[in-house]
Parts: sequence; C-alpha cells; structure tokens
Amino acid sequence: MNRLRLILHRLFRRPALTGPMRLYTRRVPDGVYLDLEEYFIHVIETIADDEDALGLLLEIAEDRGVSREHDGWEPEKLLVEQLAERVGHEIPVRGDALRKLADRLRAAAPAEPVAIPAQREAGAA
Repeated sequence: MNRLRLILHRLFRRPALTGPMRLYTRRVPDGVYLDLEEYFIHVIETIADDEDALGLLLEIAEDRGVSREHDGWEPEKLLVEQLAERVGHEIPVRGDALRKLADRLRAAAPAEPVAIPAQREAGAA
C-alpha cells in the first residue's frame, strides 16, 4: 500500500530537486518525508559496480553475522565509514534548487504557536 501511495505521489507531484538526483517531499500531519530513492539506487549500483566497495559491504555483513558478546568495540564501524566515503553520503543542493527545497520544507513546518493572553483572575480590577 505504501509503495502504491509513493507511486501516485510521484505521478502528481513535481520533485523538489531535479538534479543531480531527484528529491521528492511528501507532507504528513507532523512534518515531511524526504524521498531519497534515487540516492539509494546510486549507492546500491556503486557498491555493485565497485569490487572494493562490495568487499567492504561483505566484510561488514560477516562481522555483524559473527555472534560475539558486545565489548564496546565495534570493528565494523570503521568499515562502514570507509564504505560511506567510497560511495558518498551527500547530495549537493545549490542555487535555485536550494531555494525550492527550503520553500517546501518551510511550508511543511508546523505553524508557530500563538500565545493567548492569560484570562484575568476573577474579581481583579
């Protein structure tokens, strides 16, 4: 159901960003969802096409699959950092695209609360 909702949303809404990767926003009552599907496709394709990146991912999976007591040291964290550095973890947003995204996010932000003056106490002059 969520996948169908996402497809319909993309059919009738324009992306907030069109380049270098399309970025959609979807308003919900308490905020906004950022649709980063194109970025995740980029990550998966980069890992699949790069033997070193794929090796890092498999090593991370192997480390996490080995059952051991947690002693506070997580060797896979370094591997995850290396993989993130290789694949990239930022989507550039510049110029007019930045303004459009900011407008969309600002529109989705909850309204500022309105202060209501306290009522006078009974019998006060």
